Amino acid sequence: MRHDNRPAYLTLLAAASSSLLLSASPLRAQATTKRDSAQALGKVTVTGVTGRGSARAASGVDSSVLRSTAPGTSALKAVERIPGVNMQSVDGFGMYEWSNRITMRGFQSAQIGQTMDGIPLGDMSYGNWNGLGVGRAVDASNLESTSVAQGSGALGTASANNLGGVVQYATAEPAGRQQFLLQQMGGQNSARRTLLRYDMGLKTFGGTNGVSAFLSVSRFDSDKWKGGGERLSNFPGEQDLLFGQNGFLGGAGENWHEQINLKSNLFIGSAKFTAFYNYANKKESDYMDLSLGVFNATAPGSSNFGFGPMFDYQTNWATAKQFAEASLPTYTPLTDASYYSSAQGARLDHLAYLKGEFKPTASTRVEVQPYLHLNRGGGDWHAPSYGAAYSPDPIMFRQTQYKANRGGIMAKGTASFTLGGVSNQFEVGGWYEQNESSNRRPRWRMKNYQLGPEVDFTKVLRLDYDRTADVTTTQFHVQNTNRLLNERLTLSYGAKLLTVNADFTNNGNTPTDGIVAPIFADATRPSLNVKTDATVLPQVGAVFKVNENNEVFANWSENVNQFPLSPAGGVYNAAPATFEFFKSTAKAERATTLELGARTRRGKLEAGITGYAIDYRNRLLGIALCPQTVTCATGFGNVGSVNTMGLEGVVNADLGNGLRAFGSASFNSSKFGDDYLANQADPTSRVNTKDKYVQDAPKQMATASLSYTRAKLNLTLGGRYVGERYFTYTNDLNTAGDGEGKVPGYFVSDLSARYRLGRIGALKSLELQLNMNNLLDERYIGTMGSGGFTASGDNTTFLTGAPRQIFFSLSTTF
Repeated sequence: MRHDNRPAYLTLLAAASSSLLLSASPLRAQATTKRDSAQALGKVTVTGVTGRGSARAASGVDSSVLRSTAPGTSALKAVERIPGVNMQSVDGFGMYEWSNRITMRGFQSAQIGQTMDGIPLGDMSYGNWNGLGVGRAVDASNLESTSVAQGSGALGTASANNLGGVVQYATAEPAGRQQFLLQQMGGQNSARRTLLRYDMGLKTFGGTNGVSAFLSVSRFDSDKWKGGGERLSNFPGEQDLLFGQNGFLGGAGENWHEQINLKSNLFIGSAKFTAFYNYANKKESDYMDLSLGVFNATAPGSSNFGFGPMFDYQTNWATAKQFAEASLPTYTPLTDASYYSSAQGARLDHLAYLKGEFKPTASTRVEVQPYLHLNRGGGDWHAPSYGAAYSPDPIMFRQTQYKANRGGIMAKGTASFTLGGVSNQFEVGGWYEQNESSNRRPRWRMKNYQLGPEVDFTKVLRLDYDRTADVTTTQFHVQNTNRLLNERLTLSYGAKLLTVNADFTNNGNTPTDGIVAPIFADATRPSLNVKTDATVLPQVGAVFKVNENNEVFANWSENVNQFPLSPAGGVYNAAPATFEFFKSTAKAERATTLELGARTRRGKLEAGITGYAIDYRNRLLGIALCPQTVTCATGFGNVGSVNTMGLEGVVNADLGNGLRAFGSASFNSSKFGDDYLANQADPTSRVNTKDKYVQDAPKQMATASLSYTRAKLNLTLGGRYVGERYFTYTNDLNTAGDGEGKVPGYFVSDLSARYRLGRIGALKSLELQLNMNNLLDERYIGTMGSGGFTASGDNTTFLTGAPRQIFFSLSTTF
């Protein structure tokens, strides 16, 4: 289903001001990045690129890597250098949410958890009903680090969908000295970004008590690198707090994003209180989903339509009309040429949390963190009507309207003690969240279809659905860590209990306008309750320190994934007649992961290698039953298992004379363990998936970079290879056994150059930076799965990767 059910810290502080973060004694702890327990089992800190000291495969991306990307680049994009992680986005900044995808070890985005300062960010889907993308949660320049646990998520992670791992982000702390930061970026496609941040510095009172804070305001604008984008509506509740459609420094771009961040720390004795607030308002114009035939310009009649990698939405209404009238009421290749360039997504978010950290005694610690997230959004689309049952005109306008009110609280307590001569670090914690998420989709006619795309919002054609999901999530965990053999051996073990209860309601707000009799496709849909009860999920891990330079680790974990609970595209979208069948037969997805690895650190060389095997059971498959533009029921069912095994390696080396090299590589084999029935009641509907490769799971990936630093200059050249990826369940395209349901591998490279001018008058730490993305201008398929996956056939589910783009930025403190 398309568009509207879709399902770093960079140059904030230059080298001088970065050191100030550590100089605020006696409150030096404010500079320490706080991480949730996703990075380790039993509070073992992830160190460096190998995750040294962790009882699981884990790796971090620090501020030096984040700041080498173009300002405004999402930290989500930076994790693609971590072994086993495949991140895809079709814009160079990783901000276009419809295209953002992460896969790890054969798991998809909706099976991977994300947190920011411990706050759950949800499943990273476009129509994210249980969270928001990290780019909307915090300004990229206010991030300090990103880390990834590639295996099943750790016990204390606040996520109900971390079946395949966790990506977590840590925000930067306020600086210890008063200062302003100004950052300005410009580049191709009218890209421009302005950020202003003020740090008040550390203000002490009453001896060891103190307060520090920062406030940042930013605005990002750009045009699409192909096609165009035009906004023809507002979504309910939209407001332009800052500039909005009026823009800044030259007017609004086809894509824009404005953001405010506020973070404050209050220290009172041994207690620390943190307050964080984020406001984000954005609009993004869509890129066209392509079939493989359209991308390769081999679709029937492709020479007439301008098909190929650069094909996009029509910017001319007359052309869109021509193709729509020639193709309807059934889908043909002409249909792909009939979409008008109004396809857009808009989101407005408020996210806030409070956190209290207390030390009742020298050996105990308590943390309490309530949070609140409010979201409003809308997705526009001029789409073919598929016949008079939808509209008298061949093209109509639809909008998906999003609303979510989400709040929760996390708490945990830790205690260190010795029992029987064995040291223990015991932790117990919980997470509770209440989320009311609504999704509504009306459709309208044009004011005058023959003359133009302007929409008559008084003429509602139909309401596809109007649904609300009330989802309550409760999680408890307990874990303990022992250090044995003179602390050479660390054992971590524990378990969690996750329960997710979802109540779905059909709101039934049928519109009437007298133009066309409303066709309320959802009129007979009953309310539904779906519960994910995970019982006990254990985890056990060990790290053995062979000597000062070498260590080995092992980890075994069991995890579960909640059912797809989006009110628009999840299990509530199944045909009403199948509700009871689904409830009585479906099981939550589960995975058992075993990891074994070794790490070494010798002088200026750090390296690690990890092998893993995953038993993924009860795989839940959603099958699209209609073309993308049509709203219809989705089929869901467990289709067996997936067998996964793989190997990951990473190395980081200081070569001397200012040279530093980094490399990571991975091999993954994820295959279906069973065939499945497309229709449970029909034995002849067997789909041959046994021993076929899982979709969007490249077998080989490799990333390498070489950086040179000398005096005030830093140069970094990087490259990334992603192997071929399958996109059909059977791995076939046209006929059984053809093995052509895949796209070829690709290689892209990037260049970053930064020069520090230092102080110039009142300007401190003035820096200039140049970024060139996709240096060799490779044409490749980036995102896949945007239009879903099918058993076979050429689905419109691909997005072209961004071409070569160049950006220049300047930043300074004063």
